[in-house]
Amino acid sequence: MRLDALCVFHPARVTYLTGFHHIPTERPIALVLGPDAYTALIVPAVEKEHAEQVSGIDRLEVYFEYPGSQHPMERVSVALAEVGAQPDRVGVDHDGYVPYWGYRGPRLNDITGKPPIDAEMLIETLRRVKSRTELECIQLSCDWAVRAHRRMQDSIVTGKTEMECYLPAALETLGEMARAMPGWRPVGFAGDSGLTATFGAGRSTAMPHAFVAGDGIKKGDVLVSFAAADVDGYQSELERTMIAGEPAQAQERAFAAMLALQTRAIETMAPGVPAGEVELAVVRLAEELGVKDALRHHVGHAIGLEAHEAPFLDRGDEAILEPGMVFTVEPGVYLKELGGFRHSDTVVITEEGCRVMTDYPRALKDLITPA
Repeated sequence: MRLDALCVFHPARVTYLTGFHHIPTERPIALVLGPDAYTALIVPAVEKEHAEQVSGIDRLEVYFEYPGSQHPMERVSVALAEVGAQPDRVGVDHDGYVPYWGYRGPRLNDITGKPPIDAEMLIETLRRVKSRTELECIQLSCDWAVRAHRRMQDSIVTGKTEMECYLPAALETLGEMARAMPGWRPVGFAGDSGLTATFGAGRSTAMPHAFVAGDGIKKGDVLVSFAAADVDGYQSELERTMIAGEPAQAQERAFAAMLALQTRAIETMAPGVPAGEVELAVVRLAEELGVKDALRHHVGHAIGLEAHEAPFLDRGDEAILEPGMVFTVEPGVYLKELGGFRHSDTVVITEEGCRVMTDYPRALKDLITPA
């Protein structure tokens, strides 16, 4: 593939290549990479000061607003012309800006009159294997997620709503995080506080993406949690299944099946293993345990600047695991009459196999909260 220039529109890819953190909106942002390491960044006026702080940008083009009297995509065409790029030799990660918040605009194809070359995998191949610095950020994110989860678990009391338990714990840990890392600020794409610790309770957990019910925690409830932190935009994921009070036998069996599935996935992960084989190993075990019909999603996904990235631990993914790849590992067992049972750990592929980065207990005895 021989290109005159490369246009990058996806927000996380722009951040990966430049260090330019921003909150994606309907206003297009584009990065143009030309010959001899030339770099042009096109941003709306609301991002002007952030963009000016980015080093290594040869040309910063700032437009006032979207859609404006001149559509921002026209400026991308000008930037390409300035580096002498022939329209049919322009690579893109997406044919125009990725739609956000009501954005409607022409494709780059419509502006240049020629279909661009799909160059998405040029960037994605780089993003899949994390650098030492990226791994340090993700590990620190895991460490703060663990701290927040521990405080949250210790705060769970039956009779209170989920939010009454997790919000004070999250806020206290967020304060610790800010004090421990002077100058820290959340820069992830979600635009949130930078630290999350939350959980859902009861039978609604049988829905993998259940909303917090707010009905109050009851003795015997299944609790499914989520904790994460933003460190220079990098994410992690820690989830645990907990039980309010002594678990019933049916809950113990479901928990044991879920834990066995997650253990099998982690034991399977190593360099050279197809990503799809990790899920297939889990599915085979689920069939042996009689819970195959209780599976509702694949085993996991890569994670980094985005909470969900490719590749996926899915039978349809052709990727081969490599050292430096980071995944969530989260097979779940979902039973309508009991609830959902899911742990999620952030796991990095190493030269020898893999390593769990979220250091938090996984055994049921450590995840029973007072009734």
